[in-house]
Amino acid sequence: MDTKPLLTYLAENTEGDKYAVFDWADLAAVSEGARAELDALKTNGYAVIKYSDEAEVCLCLTSSGRAAARAAKIIEEKLEGGAEQPSAPAPKPSLWERAKTAVVAVICGLFGGAAGGAIIYLILNAV
Repeated sequence: MDTKPLLTYLAENTEGDKYAVFDWADLAAVSEGARAELDALKTNGYAVIKYSDEAEVCLCLTSSGRAAARAAKIIEEKLEGGAEQPSAPAPKPSLWERAKTAVVAVICGLFGGAAGGAIIYLILNAV
């Protein structure tokens, strides 16, 4: 359920922590599933509903709801501005690649430890 359009509409048409009355017909024009989406916004703490009947609903957006609306708007503007879609996470390397990496790390660690130990031995013997 995508609540971004409804949340953005509500944020643009309400002020601060004041309650506003909306007709269900207006909200349905923004989103077909406005009733279910508004229930989701209420459940997630983005909106507080004072009352609701068949014709209208009185609600107020919380500060979390306003922040979510701003974030949704920023993301939408970036995507419209030609920015690339967020890419999927890189695939996990194969077991063979991970084993090779581990073996190389062990060899380098042993070499580095041996070289460091030899240098420390020479320093301490010189004293």
